[in-house]
Amino acid sequence: MLKKSENHMPLYIDLAKIVKNRIAENKYQIGTKIPSEMELQKEFSVSRTTVRKALKVLSDENYLIKLPGKGTFVSDKRNEIETQNQKFSSLTDSAAKTGKKISNRLISINSITGDDEQNTFLQTNAQQQIIEIKRLRYIDDIPFCLEWIWLAPKYSAIKDEDLDMPLYKILRKKFHINPGKGKKTFKIAFANREESFLLNVDEKTPLMRIKDLVYDDHNFPLHITQEIIRSDKFTYAVNH
Repeated sequence: MLKKSENHMPLYIDLAKIVKNRIAENKYQIGTKIPSEMELQKEFSVSRTTVRKALKVLSDENYLIKLPGKGTFVSDKRNEIETQNQKFSSLTDSAAKTGKKISNRLISINSITGDDEQNTFLQTNAQQQIIEIKRLRYIDDIPFCLEWIWLAPKYSAIKDEDLDMPLYKILRKKFHINPGKGKKTFKIAFANREESFLLNVDEKTPLMRIKDLVYDDHNFPLHITQEIIRSDKFTYAVNH
Protein backbone atom coordinates (compact mmCIF):
# COMPACT_ATOMS: atom_id res chain seq x y z
CA MET A 1 0.00 0.00 0.00
CA LEU A 2 1.24 3.46 -0.90
CA LYS A 3 1.10 5.75 2.14
CA LYS A 4 1.09 9.53 2.11
CA SER A 5 4.63 10.81 2.53
CA GLU A 6 5.76 12.94 5.46
CA ASN A 7 6.36 15.93 3.18
CA HIS A 8 2.62 15.96 2.37
CA MET A 9 3.15 15.52 -1.36
CA PRO A 10 0.11 14.15 -3.24
CA LEU A 11 0.02 10.36 -3.62
CA TYR A 12 0.24 10.57 -7.40
CA ILE A 13 3.60 12.36 -7.12
CA ASP A 14 4.95 9.55 -4.91
CA LEU A 15 3.61 6.95 -7.34
CA ALA A 16 5.20 8.75 -10.28
CA LYS A 17 8.55 8.67 -8.46
CA ILE A 18 8.26 4.91 -7.92
CA VAL A 19 7.52 4.27 -11.59
CA LYS A 20 10.35 6.63 -12.61
CA ASN A 21 12.75 4.71 -10.33
CA ARG A 22 11.69 1.42 -11.90
CA ILE A 23 12.49 2.89 -15.32
CA ALA A 24 15.89 4.12 -14.08
CA GLU A 25 16.62 0.67 -12.61
CA ASN A 26 15.61 -0.94 -15.92
CA LYS A 27 12.75 -2.87 -14.31
CA TYR A 28 10.57 -1.18 -16.91
CA GLN A 29 12.71 -1.18 -20.05
CA ILE A 30 12.60 1.23 -22.98
CA GLY A 31 9.96 0.22 -25.49
CA THR A 32 8.17 -2.20 -23.16
CA LYS A 33 4.62 -1.91 -21.90
CA ILE A 34 4.21 -1.07 -18.22
CA PRO A 35 1.47 -2.60 -16.02
CA SER A 36 -2.05 -1.41 -16.76
CA GLU A 37 -3.82 1.25 -14.71
CA MET A 38 -5.83 -1.46 -12.96
CA GLU A 39 -2.69 -3.48 -12.12
CA LEU A 40 -0.97 -0.42 -10.64
CA GLN A 41 -4.14 0.45 -8.77
CA LYS A 42 -4.20 -3.00 -7.14
CA GLU A 43 -0.46 -3.14 -6.45
CA PHE A 44 -0.36 0.18 -4.60
CA SER A 45 -3.95 0.23 -3.23
CA VAL A 46 -4.67 3.67 -4.69
CA SER A 47 -7.52 5.09 -6.72
CA ARG A 48 -7.63 5.02 -10.50
CA THR A 49 -7.49 8.82 -10.47
CA THR A 50 -4.17 8.68 -8.58
CA VAL A 51 -2.73 6.23 -11.11
CA ARG A 52 -3.87 8.34 -14.06
CA LYS A 53 -2.39 11.52 -12.57
CA ALA A 54 0.93 9.76 -11.95
CA LEU A 55 1.09 8.42 -15.50
CA LYS A 56 0.23 11.84 -16.88
CA VAL A 57 3.14 13.38 -14.96
CA LEU A 58 5.51 10.82 -16.45
CA SER A 59 4.03 11.22 -19.91
CA ASP A 60 4.47 15.00 -19.67
CA GLU A 61 8.10 14.44 -18.70
CA ASN A 62 8.47 12.01 -21.65
CA TYR A 63 9.22 8.95 -19.53
CA LEU A 64 6.09 7.26 -20.85
CA ILE A 65 4.04 7.36 -24.02
CA LYS A 66 0.43 6.22 -24.26
CA LEU A 67 -0.51 4.50 -27.53
CA PRO A 68 -4.27 4.48 -28.10
CA GLY A 69 -5.67 0.94 -27.96
CA LYS A 70 -2.31 -0.58 -27.02
CA GLY A 71 -1.35 0.70 -23.58
CA THR A 72 1.39 2.77 -21.95
CA PHE A 73 5.03 2.19 -22.88
CA VAL A 74 8.41 3.37 -21.62
CA SER A 75 9.57 6.13 -23.93
CA ASP A 76 13.08 6.54 -25.28
CA LYS A 77 13.90 10.06 -24.12
CA ARG A 78 16.67 10.12 -26.71
CA ASN A 79 13.93 10.59 -29.31
CA GLU A 80 13.03 14.00 -27.91
CA ILE A 81 13.99 16.94 -30.09
CA GLU A 82 15.40 19.80 -28.06
CA THR A 83 16.44 23.25 -29.21
CA GLN A 84 18.42 25.81 -27.25
CA ASN A 85 17.72 29.44 -28.13
CA GLN A 86 19.86 32.37 -27.10
CA LYS A 87 16.83 34.62 -27.61
CA PHE A 88 13.47 32.99 -27.03
CA SER A 89 10.75 33.42 -29.65
CA SER A 90 7.12 33.17 -28.57
CA LEU A 91 4.36 31.46 -30.51
CA THR A 92 2.81 34.88 -31.13
CA ASP A 93 6.08 36.18 -32.60
CA SER A 94 6.51 33.07 -34.75
CA ALA A 95 2.98 33.38 -36.13
CA ALA A 96 3.38 37.10 -36.80
CA LYS A 97 6.33 36.37 -39.10
CA THR A 98 3.96 34.36 -41.32
CA GLY A 99 1.33 37.10 -41.37
CA LYS A 100 -1.05 35.15 -39.13
CA LYS A 101 -3.06 36.63 -36.26
CA ILE A 102 -2.96 34.90 -32.86
CA SER A 103 -5.74 35.39 -30.29
CA ASN A 104 -6.34 33.74 -26.92
CA ARG A 105 -9.23 32.66 -24.70
CA LEU A 106 -8.62 32.07 -21.00
CA ILE A 107 -9.99 28.74 -19.76
CA SER A 108 -8.77 28.81 -16.16
CA ILE A 109 -6.18 30.18 -13.77
CA ASN A 110 -5.34 28.38 -10.53
CA SER A 111 -2.77 28.03 -7.78
CA ILE A 112 -1.51 24.44 -7.73
CA THR A 113 1.16 22.22 -6.20
CA GLY A 114 3.97 21.91 -8.73
CA ASP A 115 5.53 18.63 -9.79
CA ASP A 116 9.25 17.87 -9.49
CA GLU A 117 10.18 19.39 -12.85
CA GLN A 118 8.18 22.57 -12.22
CA ASN A 119 9.52 23.08 -8.69
CA THR A 120 13.10 22.44 -9.79
CA PHE A 121 12.97 24.87 -12.70
CA LEU A 122 10.91 27.58 -10.98
CA GLN A 123 12.98 27.20 -7.79
CA THR A 124 9.92 26.56 -5.62
CA ASN A 125 9.15 23.85 -3.06
CA ALA A 126 6.26 21.52 -2.28
CA GLN A 127 4.82 23.94 0.28
CA GLN A 128 4.48 26.72 -2.28
CA GLN A 129 1.68 27.07 -4.80
CA ILE A 130 2.66 27.91 -8.38
CA ILE A 131 0.42 29.70 -10.88
CA GLU A 132 -1.19 27.64 -13.65
CA ILE A 133 -2.81 29.41 -16.61
CA LYS A 134 -4.75 27.41 -19.19
CA ARG A 135 -5.72 29.00 -22.51
CA LEU A 136 -7.11 28.08 -25.89
CA ARG A 137 -5.27 29.80 -28.72
CA TYR A 138 -6.58 30.67 -32.16
CA ILE A 139 -4.85 31.38 -35.44
CA ASP A 140 -6.98 33.53 -37.74
CA ASP A 141 -9.94 32.67 -35.44
CA ILE A 142 -9.45 28.87 -35.78
CA PRO A 143 -8.54 26.93 -32.57
CA PHE A 144 -5.10 25.39 -33.00
CA CYS A 145 -3.37 25.26 -29.61
CA LEU A 146 -4.24 24.28 -26.04
CA GLU A 147 -1.73 25.95 -23.73
CA TRP A 148 -0.66 25.65 -20.09
CA ILE A 149 1.64 28.23 -18.49
CA TRP A 150 3.28 27.73 -15.09
CA LEU A 151 4.80 30.65 -13.17
CA ALA A 152 6.42 31.07 -9.76
CA PRO A 153 4.30 32.48 -6.86
CA LYS A 154 5.95 35.92 -7.17
CA TYR A 155 3.91 36.42 -10.34
CA SER A 156 0.56 35.80 -8.61
CA ALA A 157 -0.56 39.37 -9.41
CA ILE A 158 -0.90 38.24 -13.02
CA LYS A 159 -4.32 36.88 -11.99
CA ASP A 160 -5.62 40.46 -12.10
CA GLU A 161 -4.54 40.99 -15.71
CA ASP A 162 -6.37 40.37 -18.99
CA LEU A 163 -4.98 36.93 -19.77
CA ASP A 164 -6.43 36.93 -23.26
CA MET A 165 -3.50 39.25 -24.05
CA PRO A 166 -0.07 37.91 -25.12
CA LEU A 167 1.85 36.61 -22.10
CA TYR A 168 5.04 38.57 -22.75
CA LYS A 169 3.12 41.82 -23.22
CA ILE A 170 1.64 41.29 -19.74
CA LEU A 171 5.00 40.38 -18.18
CA ARG A 172 6.68 43.45 -19.68
CA LYS A 173 3.90 45.83 -18.60
CA LYS A 174 3.16 44.40 -15.14
CA PHE A 175 6.54 43.05 -14.01
CA HIS A 176 9.04 44.77 -16.34
CA ILE A 177 10.35 41.36 -17.34
CA ASN A 178 11.51 40.24 -20.80
CA PRO A 179 12.14 36.67 -21.97
CA GLY A 180 15.75 35.68 -22.54
CA LYS A 181 17.01 32.29 -23.63
CA GLY A 182 14.99 29.09 -23.48
CA LYS A 183 14.72 25.43 -24.40
CA LYS A 184 12.03 23.80 -26.53
CA THR A 185 11.20 20.10 -26.43
CA PHE A 186 9.07 18.56 -29.18
CA LYS A 187 7.04 15.36 -28.88
CA ILE A 188 4.13 13.65 -30.62
CA ALA A 189 0.93 13.34 -28.55
CA PHE A 190 -2.52 11.93 -29.28
CA ALA A 191 -5.65 14.00 -28.71
CA ASN A 192 -7.64 13.05 -25.63
CA ARG A 193 -11.34 13.85 -25.26
CA GLU A 194 -10.83 17.40 -24.01
CA GLU A 195 -8.18 18.23 -26.60
CA SER A 196 -10.25 16.81 -29.46
CA PHE A 197 -13.26 18.88 -28.36
CA LEU A 198 -11.39 22.16 -27.91
CA LEU A 199 -9.19 21.81 -31.00
CA ASN A 200 -11.98 20.43 -33.18
CA VAL A 201 -10.17 17.25 -34.18
CA ASP A 202 -10.97 13.55 -33.83
CA GLU A 203 -9.98 11.82 -30.61
CA LYS A 204 -6.55 10.14 -30.89
CA THR A 205 -5.48 12.51 -33.70
CA PRO A 206 -1.66 12.95 -33.65
CA LEU A 207 -0.74 16.40 -32.33
CA MET A 208 2.51 18.22 -31.64
CA ARG A 209 3.38 18.79 -28.00
CA ILE A 210 5.90 21.54 -27.29
CA LYS A 211 7.31 22.26 -23.85
CA ASP A 212 9.20 25.50 -23.23
CA LEU A 213 11.54 26.24 -20.32
CA VAL A 214 12.14 29.99 -20.49
CA TYR A 215 14.53 32.27 -18.60
CA ASP A 216 14.24 36.04 -18.32
CA ASP A 217 16.82 38.42 -19.73
CA HIS A 218 18.76 38.24 -16.44
CA ASN A 219 18.96 34.44 -16.74
CA PHE A 220 16.46 33.73 -13.94
CA PRO A 221 13.73 31.08 -14.49
CA LEU A 222 10.63 32.78 -15.91
CA HIS A 223 8.03 30.19 -16.87
CA ILE A 224 7.27 26.71 -18.20
CA THR A 225 4.78 26.41 -21.03
CA GLN A 226 3.23 23.34 -22.62
CA GLU A 227 1.41 23.63 -25.95
CA ILE A 228 -0.67 20.96 -27.67
CA ILE A 229 -0.80 22.07 -31.30
CA ARG A 230 -2.65 21.07 -34.44
CA SER A 231 0.24 20.60 -36.86
CA ASP A 232 -2.11 21.03 -39.82
CA LYS A 233 -2.62 24.64 -38.71
CA PHE A 234 0.85 25.57 -37.47
CA THR A 235 4.34 24.27 -38.27
CA TYR A 236 7.67 24.92 -36.53
CA ALA A 237 10.97 24.99 -38.36
CA VAL A 238 14.03 24.01 -36.30
CA ASN A 239 17.49 25.17 -37.31
CA HIS A 240 20.42 22.92 -36.37
